[in-house]
Amino acid sequence: LDARCAGMAVATASAAAESRDRVMSLPQLQNLMKRDPEAYEVEFDQQWKHFVSMLEIFKLKPQKPQKTFGEQVMFLAHVAPSFAGRGEALTGQLISVLDEHYEVMHASMRETLVQALILLRNRDQFPCIRTLPLYFKLFSLSDKSLRRQIFAHIISDISQTNVKTKSQKTNKELRDLFFARMKDGEVEVARRACAAFISLYRRNVWRDKHVVNLMSSGLVHPDCKIAAALAHLFLGNKTKGLEGILDESDNEEDAEAKEVAREIVGAKKTSRREKRLKRAQMAAKRAQNRKRSKDELASHINFVAIDLLHDPQTLAERLLQRVAKGNDPFNFRLLLLHLTARLVSRHSLQLPNIYPYLMKYLLPTQKEVTQILACLVEASHEQVPPDDIRPAVLHVMKTFVTEVQAGEVIEVGLNGIREICARTIGVLNEDELADLVGFRKYKHKGVTMAARGLINLYREKDPQLLHRSLRGREAAMAVSRGEVRAPEYGSTQAADGIEGLELLVAKKRRRTDRGSGSSGSGSSDEGSDEEGEEEAKKAKPEAGAEVAAPEADAKRLMTEEVLGSDDFKKLRKLRLQRSVEMQLGRKRKAEEMLLDSSSGSGNDSDSDAEVSDGERGLTGRMPGAMSAAELRATPSRGRTKAQRLAKVQAGRVDFKEKLMERRNQRKGGKTNSEKRRSKPLMMSMQSATVRKKKARNAHQRVQTMKKHIKTLKKTANHQKIRRK
Repeated sequence: LDARCAGMAVATASAAAESRDRVMSLPQLQNLMKRDPEAYEVEFDQQWKHFVSMLEIFKLKPQKPQKTFGEQVMFLAHVAPSFAGRGEALTGQLISVLDEHYEVMHASMRETLVQALILLRNRDQFPCIRTLPLYFKLFSLSDKSLRRQIFAHIISDISQTNVKTKSQKTNKELRDLFFARMKDGEVEVARRACAAFISLYRRNVWRDKHVVNLMSSGLVHPDCKIAAALAHLFLGNKTKGLEGILDESDNEEDAEAKEVAREIVGAKKTSRREKRLKRAQMAAKRAQNRKRSKDELASHINFVAIDLLHDPQTLAERLLQRVAKGNDPFNFRLLLLHLTARLVSRHSLQLPNIYPYLMKYLLPTQKEVTQILACLVEASHEQVPPDDIRPAVLHVMKTFVTEVQAGEVIEVGLNGIREICARTIGVLNEDELADLVGFRKYKHKGVTMAARGLINLYREKDPQLLHRSLRGREAAMAVSRGEVRAPEYGSTQAADGIEGLELLVAKKRRRTDRGSGSSGSGSSDEGSDEEGEEEAKKAKPEAGAEVAAPEADAKRLMTEEVLGSDDFKKLRKLRLQRSVEMQLGRKRKAEEMLLDSSSGSGNDSDSDAEVSDGERGLTGRMPGAMSAAELRATPSRGRTKAQRLAKVQAGRVDFKEKLMERRNQRKGGKTNSEKRRSKPLMMSMQSATVRKKKARNAHQRVQTMKKHIKTLKKTANHQKIRRK
């Protein structure tokens, strides 16, 4: 037994010696070192010395590609984290050689060294901020693939470090570094720093007020692309201006969606599978977006970037100064003007210089006049003095709302004036309003609707300015009772309750009275008619008391009961119903209220943001954003027969022409069916199919004929000829 054990030990020792003496490739050695690092320390020291010598040779001619050196670097990048202290030493050497020779280095070698650094960073061998100065230097090169790779790595790395825990110290250092590069770096470097800020904001990684105020300083950057991208971000639009950079950070998510779709469909390419693949990709991307939005809602509240600014007044003044210079392209200046108007509206700023500047471009011949008018609308709020904005409104009246102009121009002007009057106080007097309201009898339908919209606005806001015949029944009764007060500039009313709570009280009382009445009618008719008359007499003063003191009941409800979310939803609906009744000038019919209640019952589960969009006309609501599409005139329909026929012809599809177009656009040669169709007759007669048909016996032919007749009965649509 001892001899046998000694023999086995000698055999294993000899096998180990043979394996050590055997020449192995780097991937094999890499696999073995990862499995057992301690057993291969000698081999690692040999490879490290070999790397140091090759590095010295490479430094002599960095512009020349060296494949063996690149393989050695990637080998050590995979293996070095398994040996203590070697990963950090390798990182320092790679950073130093890239920092010295990155401008003259060959592109393939530069990409290999960067990949090695990314691999070491993914194994957590050094902090993220150590390589960022080097990466920003590499951004100045004209290597597009390298820039894309570095940018995607930076974004994903910072996102991953902030997933579990957020280190305030590390994030502050990173933010300061990015801000310094965006402010003082080259154009290409500054664009990458700005794109990193935007991408991390969109990914909900850096979304606090400190980051937002750092980004706001980029709005006055001399580069138009940086300022435009940040302006779109603050406006809440899908970020534009840095498409080539920002799209690179989303490549990883697109790749994941493609992988998922490919697993669903399969690898083989056919036209049907390509369509299925496209649909699967879209479904996977929608699922990713849905999951991301759920995570954002579940994690924390997302504040709008424009609300987190520390000094919006100074920013708005600087933006207006840049727009007024006129050195930048017109569309870019229009974008900054829109952002300036949004700042004025959102923070109730006083910026009187914006209104005379907008008047220069408010002309019917201006191509983007609806966008400029939208800027004027957004730059108006209740705190704007009427003397500041009134000249701009009168300018719109003189240039747009005149009978000389076309109907579409008049409609745009009336829409703009209506939105301005909804946001400001004391802009129009009685005579000017009467002139505008007179267009309700204009021959153009869009103008008529715009004029009626202005009437509905003043019925609710200030019906005393309208003529008696235009006030409507509800508004006229409210004026006669003294319930409506003319709005005054600078006057504020302190709220001592919840607006519209008396409507909720009245509805609850009607419901309880209806329930008590139904229970009383269902009981037995034991009481006499005299008792019923006495109950009616008792009920009359109660109803009068309910009408006389609705405010007292509302205050009692507010102080004694707790209102839930359902109560506030009902309250919003009742306020909206009262607003609609004031605008219509009458009480709504039962059918209209039934339709509204049935359509609104399905929307109870919607968010408050969706509810507030439909309540923009209510008092106390913050006016929303204004777009050019909301002020644009309604498109005119073709009324003549020729126009209607042309529309019908445009909607028809010529399938034969579509098939020919698809055939012409098809890649490759003819299909098999086309080849069979053009095959010579003598060759077709010698084919295996024809020879098989000729060789059939009588029984097989009868069976085939019966199948053919059965198929014809199912599919043929020709007229059946009856035998005589």
